[in-house]
Amino acid sequence: MNQIIFYLAFAFGTFASSCFLYSIIIFTQTLTVVKGYSGLVFFFLFLPFPIFFLYTGYLLDHYSKKWVVVSFQFFLFLSALLLGSATWIFESYPYLLLPLAFLNGIGMTTVLPGRMALLREVMESHRLVFHTIAGNLLLIVSFGMSPLAVGYYRESESYTKLFLVLAAFHAVSMFAFTLLKTKRTEKPNLSPSEIPSLTNHLKLVLGFLKADPVSKQVMWIAVFSMLALGPIQVVLPKYVKLELGLGELARGSVLVFLGPGLFLGGILTIFFHHLERKGFVLLLVFALSSVFFLGFVPFYEAKATSLFLFCFGVTGGILSSLMPAILQKRAEDGLRGRILSLYTVCFQFTPAVSGFFASVVSDHLGSFWTFSGLGLCFLVISFFSFLRYTELRQS
Repeated sequence: MNQIIFYLAFAFGTFASSCFLYSIIIFTQTLTVVKGYSGLVFFFLFLPFPIFFLYTGYLLDHYSKKWVVVSFQFFLFLSALLLGSATWIFESYPYLLLPLAFLNGIGMTTVLPGRMALLREVMESHRLVFHTIAGNLLLIVSFGMSPLAVGYYRESESYTKLFLVLAAFHAVSMFAFTLLKTKRTEKPNLSPSEIPSLTNHLKLVLGFLKADPVSKQVMWIAVFSMLALGPIQVVLPKYVKLELGLGELARGSVLVFLGPGLFLGGILTIFFHHLERKGFVLLLVFALSSVFFLGFVPFYEAKATSLFLFCFGVTGGILSSLMPAILQKRAEDGLRGRILSLYTVCFQFTPAVSGFFASVVSDHLGSFWTFSGLGLCFLVISFFSFLRYTELRQS
């Protein structure tokens, strides 16, 4: 029963978060502000990650993970509630979306790694890798299905009702998390003067990565692979709506093919997660994902975009399931929260940077040159990584 409660709380929370990220971007694109403004809002959503990640990782390592997650998920609930309750204010004063996005980002800095770190206190230790992959499967499916869910709801309802529904989902998730029974673990009783500084946090994390080149290379792959996600989240919805001329539901129907691909990729990972050469698979799949990225735009055809999105989703599902599973296994107990927090920064902040720059480039050069240029860069990086990261390739 405890595991069922965890997965229900996880599912409601991740689905609400994924829908909010997609919704605030398409909502921003309806406003007349400056060029690339939706990319700027997307950037502010993830700006708190590099600012707070070490401290939120410290909280997860030293305090009750359950209550840390519930506390920070309140920020996600509050941001959706504010946007739903006062939509007209944000339409009149669009720049207020920047602090709102930052508020939501503060919650995500801890909630995303916190849910995964909480797995260790809820699930059996010998099944930890399996449940880590299963948790990531929920995360990526929620992300992939959010365009269709939002598009379907937006066909008949306003943005106000949409954001209020998402706030309600967060409330349900928070309540479910409070019902969890977690294992008792010893927590260091540190006084405020003994709390390590940001520099000491960073030294501990970097010291672990220096001693474990495989984990360090996984972090770099997280950065490189997630560069592709920014243009997909910010530029591709605009391309489908404006250049392919599709409505909300039709746009969601095109973009939703990422979801089944992510799901299939996650399922495939479950089947071969016991293999010894996980690093080799990781690098090979990363190269394939770069190839599929190049096919999103050149054909100017909705079916082609959906097909390549599905294929990219399969590779993305494998990547996003294998990377945290490798780190979860290799990180020691006292550092796991901070290692997963750093991974979350790589996983989440990188798309924010690439999404911002891609939106600016797209507004000036168009979608074709944006995706073609970035795709070629990703392809070069993936082949270089395969040849250069010997330790990961052999692991």
